[in-house]
Amino acid sequence: MRSAWDEVTPNAIYRVFKSLPLSKEGNDGLIYLYQPIIGPTALALYFQLIGDEGDQRELEFIHLDCLNALNIGLPTFLEARKRLEGMGLLSVFQKEDQEFGKMFIYQLEEPLAPQAFMKDVTYSFLLNQAVGDRKFQQLTNRFEPKKIDYTSYREVTANFTEVYGQLNMESFALASDKLEQVSKSYQTEGNKRLSVNQSLIDWDYLLALSKKKYIVEQNFTQEFKEQLSIYASLYGYQELELVDLLAEVVAIDTGEVELKALQKLVLERNKRSFKPLPEPKQEENAQRFNLLRQTGYSERDIELIQTSEQTAPFDFLESIKIGKNSFVADSEMWVVRSLVERSPLPNPVINILIHYVLVIQNHSTLQASFVNAIAANWSEKGVKAPETAIKYAREYVKEAKDKQEAREKRQTTRPGSYPKKNVRVEKLPEWATETKSEKEVVAEDPKVQEAINQRLQAYLKRKEGES
Repeated sequence: MRSAWDEVTPNAIYRVFKSLPLSKEGNDGLIYLYQPIIGPTALALYFQLIGDEGDQRELEFIHLDCLNALNIGLPTFLEARKRLEGMGLLSVFQKEDQEFGKMFIYQLEEPLAPQAFMKDVTYSFLLNQAVGDRKFQQLTNRFEPKKIDYTSYREVTANFTEVYGQLNMESFALASDKLEQVSKSYQTEGNKRLSVNQSLIDWDYLLALSKKKYIVEQNFTQEFKEQLSIYASLYGYQELELVDLLAEVVAIDTGEVELKALQKLVLERNKRSFKPLPEPKQEENAQRFNLLRQTGYSERDIELIQTSEQTAPFDFLESIKIGKNSFVADSEMWVVRSLVERSPLPNPVINILIHYVLVIQNHSTLQASFVNAIAANWSEKGVKAPETAIKYAREYVKEAKDKQEAREKRQTTRPGSYPKKNVRVEKLPEWATETKSEKEVVAEDPKVQEAINQRLQAYLKRKEGES
């Protein structure tokens, strides 16, 4: 299992490069628009690297100094760095040096100016998801370009030729080579776009389905594909469902899809319901689950694993809350969105994490600090499968329980000692430290969990019938 230490170490050297200084517009976009998506730690890292890049005396830095300056650990640093990478704010280059080992160049990218950010439907969609409709409208109003009414005026602006006369074409021709070189030296790459996993969608299949709905292929630009990929990741949309969405907003006369209309439709629809993920192949499932049974997983475990792999995280969260006669709070929506968009954990593992917190630990809500601590721990351990998540959580808690019992046994058998009741000595990691005892966590109430799981299955079947 890969950990943060496999990718970068505290003594690794890095350099920072930015082709141009951070503009005021980029700074505003970073603080007000990117920050709700990337989080405060990633924002702090960006500004820390800006500070390093502006150091006139030092060219190279070590990661340990950066960690100390930000008061964070290596896993948190790597998570923040990847958040910057994913949003197109940072490009990372690495080499192996015989003397110094891994060395990095961190190339800071210019953030989109607010007007460009809000104009891009993919970025504006992510912002809307992060802050909600009310705050999103506030930000839209704040950065909307100013306009003025020229109705009663006539433009009388002088043109260049009127003021300066004709260019001396002979002199211009003589200087053209030099001017071309200067022009090239000032050319920079455009703003780097966010990194989106587009492999969730079979694009050839989607295009074939779209043609049947008279949706023209010209719609499928890079920006369009990015937005569809985000919908597939967040809500578990498959190709047929995506085409149905497109068909609702396509212009009948031109076959074109207006991205803003599509974004509005998805936001409205997913305030009410969420879609299941694709179901794995039956043959592969049968072999895998037979192996799980042989290695000690119960039927209840396997049922949970299957459900976690067939359900999008938002749907999974909503079904558990309904099973507990509760509701999904806005803060919980943000926690799950953050995990889906930013963490390396697959959706089934995120579902197991949700189940662990709400069912096994019996919390009423998903607390961001607790959930993110678990997610960071599992990400560092390289947890990729739901069965691994179940095993890791239970084995660790059981190990802690065994250590506690052994310590209590030593205390009671020591000469002159007396038995003590309700002594808790073993300190669990942050993500496992809760009010419930380790014994309660390991020996969860089967009746309670079974009741919630039955409600979960009934809820999902009911939703399948509605779709």
